[in-house]
Parts: sequence; structure tokens; C-alpha cells
Amino acid sequence: MQTWPQRQSTGDSRLAQRGDRNVSLFHIMDIAEGLLQLDPVRTYARRGAEHVARAVRAVGYVVERDGTEPFRSEHMPATEATVTLPLRSGREVIGSLGLFLPQDRRLAEDELRVARWAARLYARGLSYTERLATEGGRRADGGVDDALARSPLTPREREVVALLISGASTRDIADRTGLTVSTINTYMKRIFAKLGVHSRVELVARLAGTSTNGLHAPAGE
Repeated sequence: MQTWPQRQSTGDSRLAQRGDRNVSLFHIMDIAEGLLQLDPVRTYARRGAEHVARAVRAVGYVVERDGTEPFRSEHMPATEATVTLPLRSGREVIGSLGLFLPQDRRLAEDELRVARWAARLYARGLSYTERLATEGGRRADGGVDDALARSPLTPREREVVALLISGASTRDIADRTGLTVSTINTYMKRIFAKLGVHSRVELVARLAGTSTNGLHAPAGE
């Protein structure tokens, strides 16, 4: 399995083969796909930072958040960050992301725009995953079971949701239930339809009691 620096080098090679000096459209699409992949939520903070760094071919990163210890990439240059980007989620700045570029390299104007865009997307992902983690834990000691018991879900669907709320990824849920990833995704679609939600964040909000709607079937069903 490739480590982050190895994957980053692979991405650089592909760009060089295409003859692109800066970031290509295909590369941007790849970064967006990575930043929108919240699952599993417990590893998103580092995965997201790696994707932003790769977006501009940085060799390292450091993420700083208020009230928490900064975390860094494994291979950190012994220098100051080349560029520091604010992490904005909506109107709120939730931290900063420092990127380290190879010596004597600076971001071109279009690369800087991509970096800012990727940092905003990353900040939104951080907010969503933290919400999933914190709200999912508010109904420990039987609260989730009680909420699910009142829902229109089947026993198997309740099992899938309970595992999701515990922080399990789609792959984890498949492994624990003995089902395939494709089957778990099908279950999630059915669960969303039955409960009238459109995302995992919304589902967690229902279970955590932060949504005004309960766990019931949509009107008319």
C-alpha cells in the first residue's frame, strides 16, 4: 500500500506525463472526489489534509485548530510553511492549513486559487465529520437503540445504522455484518428513503435529537 508521499509523487508523475505545468482539470476532479469522501470519519482530518497538499504538489502540511494539538504530515521540512490557508466553514474560520513546497518553489496564481478552494472544501468536510462524531455519541447507553426501535426500519437496517453511528466505515459495516459493500450501500439508500433523510449527517442529527423531525417515515408513506 502506498504512503502519502508515494501517492503524491505518483500524482506528480502523471501530471508531468501530460505536460501540465500547473494543476489539470482531471487532477482537480480527483482532489474534489477525495475531499468529498467523508467515510470513514475518524480518518478524514489527515486524509483531507493530504488531498489539499497533493492538489498543489506540496511536500508536507500542518493543520492547526483552536484547542487541539496541531498535526502534521510524516515528512515535515524543517522550514516555515510556504503558504498558510484559512480553514473556513461557512463564515467561521475553524483553523489553518500550512503547506510546504519544494525549495525555491512558489504557487502560481491558478495553483493558489485551487489551494484556497480545496482548503474551503476540506474545512467543510472537517465540520461535517466532527458533527457526525460528536452528535453520533450523544445517545450512548441505549439512546440510539431506543430511537431505532421506534423507527420503521427492519432489524438488519437498524444494525447497519447502529454501526454507522458508532463510527464504522462502509467497509467496516460490511465486514461486521458479512455483507458486501454494494449491499451496504443499497441498505443505506433504503434507510435514507424510509426516514426521509438525504445524508449521513442528517441521519445522525435525527438520532442525536438535534433535528426537529423524529425517526419516522416521510408523510404519505
